[in-house]
Amino acid sequence: MDTNWAGTIMQMLDKAVKLVWMNCLWVVFTLLGGVILGVMPATASVSFLVRKMIKNEEIENVFQEFWQCYKRSFKSSNVIGILFWLAGLFLFMDISFLIQMEGTLATVLLTGVFVLLLVFFSVLLHFFPIYSRFEMKTISYAKLALVMAMTRPFVTIFMVLWLGVVTILSIEFTVIIPLLFNVLIMLGINWLSIVRIEKKDYQLINK
Repeated sequence: MDTNWAGTIMQMLDKAVKLVWMNCLWVVFTLLGGVILGVMPATASVSFLVRKMIKNEEIENVFQEFWQCYKRSFKSSNVIGILFWLAGLFLFMDISFLIQMEGTLATVLLTGVFVLLLVFFSVLLHFFPIYSRFEMKTISYAKLALVMAMTRPFVTIFMVLWLGVVTILSIEFTVIIPLLFNVLIMLGINWLSIVRIEKKDYQLINK
């Protein structure tokens, strides 16, 4: 009994250390890519490793697997990343412009832009589990992420809520940002994707 407890604690500590190491690598490689070109492949790499951890697959060398995934995904993730950056910039500019206006029309338009912003974050959150799971044409990732965001509303809502919770906790406890910020987000959205989407799809296919 004591041996089992000791083994369980050691496994938990091992996973915790690996998660912190993943997040540190995410910070470093995001900065190495100049943020704009680094954040997408770094986040995709964390997502890939986190999925392996959730599925209880062995991660022998965190750095080596992270680096291999980073190199492999650098081009394709940044192509789709450019689309996300442009869409985010467009929405930010719209909000900045409309928030200075007054009147009913401005309020209606601003509401519409905030709805689009919610859709934007929903698609972005669905993108990483899909990117880690499938190999397809670059634009197809965005299309499938949009479909998932629209057709799985409850999963999407929980993903957005999880993002909000992690962000609030990180603001309150800033030490989370360099140690666990990204891996916590990836853990939540990949767990939701695996448990609430992929397992159900598998069950439907094998009925």
